[in-house]
Amino acid sequence: MFCDVISNYCKTIIADILTALRAIPAHPDILEKQKDVLDTIMNIYIKTMTEDDDKEVVAQACMSVADIMKDCGFAAVELYMPRLAEATLALLRQESCCQQVESDGEDDGDIDHDEVLMDAVSDLLPAFAKVMRSYFDPIFAKLFDPLMKFAKSPHPPQDKTMVVATLAEVAQEMGAPISAYVDKIMPLALKELASSEATNRRNAAFCVGELCKNSGAAALKYYPDILQGLHRLFANSEQDLAVRDNAAGAIARMIMVQPQSIPLNQVLPVFIKALPLKEDHEESMAVYSCLCNLLLSSHPQILTLVPDVIHVFAQVVVSPDESDEVKTTIGKAVSHLISVYGQQMQPILSALPPAHANALAAFASRR
Repeated sequence: MFCDVISNYCKTIIADILTALRAIPAHPDILEKQKDVLDTIMNIYIKTMTEDDDKEVVAQACMSVADIMKDCGFAAVELYMPRLAEATLALLRQESCCQQVESDGEDDGDIDHDEVLMDAVSDLLPAFAKVMRSYFDPIFAKLFDPLMKFAKSPHPPQDKTMVVATLAEVAQEMGAPISAYVDKIMPLALKELASSEATNRRNAAFCVGELCKNSGAAALKYYPDILQGLHRLFANSEQDLAVRDNAAGAIARMIMVQPQSIPLNQVLPVFIKALPLKEDHEESMAVYSCLCNLLLSSHPQILTLVPDVIHVFAQVVVSPDESDEVKTTIGKAVSHLISVYGQQMQPILSALPPAHANALAAFASRR
């Protein structure tokens, strides 16, 4: 075990060396040294993924590879992609060296190591998709079925939500090619919307939203079932605030790509009532951009709800949890409303608490 700890530590230090080298201003000698160090690191990590018998060490190698891909981009790792894809495939099939080690019986520690390993392996797929975008599709096609096996019995709920979260992130990064997989992914995501586990419901909501956003017409036939599944997450019985936030994000994405396929007169009041977002502010841009776009286009279904929307916007612009980008986007929409509906907007703005009204006015006046 001590040797495993040292091995893990050394692999982390190697990655830190690359990070330090990349921070040095570009120079031909430095660039060549960066390339040499990267080559050494990637060969060590790929060898670890395929040949090391310790799951924790392999998990660390997978996480480090994902970090390198995000930091260095596709051009830096393109040479290693075939071997990385094969190593990832072996891990998903549970055929790698660390998955063949026999034990005297699986205890809680073994289960924990399995979970840590597969979480790290699954994180590789979105990392690949992030740097390759739509070009990831041929590799993803080979990894898809082995990944989906983790969503089937007797795998536990945490494996299912790992799969759903991975697919959501791949859809987000890969884009349109995900449409070819919708018929296999959507039934799983819809089922997970009703899971007894909050994390599963949250990831499922994120997944259906990304599938709708990126798969176009392929997802349309599922819209009624998706809306029904998401509606439950807005009910009072849903106590997890992050689940509600992700459900709001899913609705926003559906509206942005297929507004004509959504019964907005029924959906918008429920959607707006769930705002502002409480926990998952990564959904903020999607959610508030959706409302702003409806306002900027003077969509008839949103105009009757302007007082409610302004009340939400006022809370967002004073929130320390929201980004300046989100607040500026809101400010532009409010500025548009004031310029088009000046007299009608005054009573709505006057009804706000002074601090909220002033903050909203400040962002609305930005140019």
